[in-house]
Amino acid sequence: MSRTLDEVFAAIARLPGDDGEKLRLRDRARRYHRACGCALGGAFLIIAILASVSGLALADPFRWRWVAIGIAGVVCAGFLGKAIGIGWARARLGLMHRLLVRRIAT
Repeated sequence: MSRTLDEVFAAIARLPGDDGEKLRLRDRARRYHRACGCALGGAFLIIAILASVSGLALADPFRWRWVAIGIAGVVCAGFLGKAIGIGWARARLGLMHRLLVRRIAT
């Protein structure tokens, strides 16, 4: 496990409250920690495919290099979406930790 996830679990253990709420918080933290970014990567991929196909359809003089550029753009968009999805989940895990620490302090 990561250090952040361990810190979140420790903060959850110190929370006052029922075990049901703590279990939900642990499940959410695990989901953020295990996020792979596939959903956002897929969304970026679909948008890039649609943009590439429409760009090729609207290209006045058809050139094969536009096909290669479109394929490269689609692949890069998929990787970018995955990276953003993973980064977003890590940021949410960090924010969750910060909010739990504040909640314990009050």
